[in-house]
Amino acid sequence: MNLTFKGFLRLHCRELTGLKTDNLRKLRDSVATSMPAAAEALMVFAAVQGKARYLAAISEGTWMERSYAQMADCLDDPEEVSFFLQSAEAPPRYRAVWSAYIAKRYAIAGERLVIAGMREKTLQAMKGRGVTVYRLCKDLGLNKGNIYAFLGKGDDTKVSQGTARRILEYACKAS
Repeated sequence: MNLTFKGFLRLHCRELTGLKTDNLRKLRDSVATSMPAAAEALMVFAAVQGKARYLAAISEGTWMERSYAQMADCLDDPEEVSFFLQSAEAPPRYRAVWSAYIAKRYAIAGERLVIAGMREKTLQAMKGRGVTVYRLCKDLGLNKGNIYAFLGKGDDTKVSQGTARRILEYACKAS
């Protein structure tokens, strides 16, 4: 999975507000009334869409009005948002949004490395015990296409870490 900054922000705003929408008005209402922790993420989400000034305008009369107006000037260019968030000029709470993205992005990459390592051990165990991919799929109830892509071609996006662990445990225990 290739997690983009915009995709992360979309999911992050939904998670922080508890809403399943990208509608800036609805998200703003949630932030203004019950989810203030999502304020910075929402402004950054609007900025990467080129809507920072719009969010600032629709936030007039809320507690976010002044902050959003100031940040709309800093986040006016959607192409420059990530650079601003990494700079010393960005307020710490806005830099934290970028840090959360980086942590999530590298967590996914780290998980893929773990899965790739389990693949190598699985292949060794299967070879040593004479286990076929067909038997493994049949016994574990897994999709053959995904498992062939994972084990045969090394496509670590085809299985989750939990499935890779199940496959490895099966391969090590099979006789």
